[in-house]
Amino acid sequence: MDYSNKSESLKHIELSGLSEEEMIYGLLFAVSNKLQASADRVLPDITSRQHFLLIVLSLFKDKHPSLKEVAEVIGSSYQNVKKLADSLEKKGFIELRQDKLDKRKCNLLVTDKVLSLTKVIDEEAENFMQDLYKGISKNDLRHVIAVLTQMELNLSTKSKGARQ
Repeated sequence: MDYSNKSESLKHIELSGLSEEEMIYGLLFAVSNKLQASADRVLPDITSRQHFLLIVLSLFKDKHPSLKEVAEVIGSSYQNVKKLADSLEKKGFIELRQDKLDKRKCNLLVTDKVLSLTKVIDEEAENFMQDLYKGISKNDLRHVIAVLTQMELNLSTKSKGARQ
């Protein structure tokens, strides 16, 4: 496999001895770190992880999900999501409320401040996404989605089996 199209950070490393699986494994970490750092520079007032939590909350539409439900969608621990939520609550973007029917549950509610944030970052986010996916065809994006979805399923199945 030809790895001549390497980023500057990989130019000094010999990659020809790696399998495709090893390359993907390493690239996932490298891309994840660079994605987070780049997005953190673009987003005003919040981190990329906090932004992702807000995106996940929007998927629930009018429902106010629990911390546990959000953690499952994000693929993170309850404790990590709680830290993100606490930070967003301090900034006024969400409210954490005890569930009326189950006092053990803590639900997340989006505030009006998110709407003003959305207006501010929409254009910046659009430019960021265009730069991120530049030179990648829709067909390639669909393949990446399929592969990452299968990898996520494999990891979910593996982690569920480990808990039993």
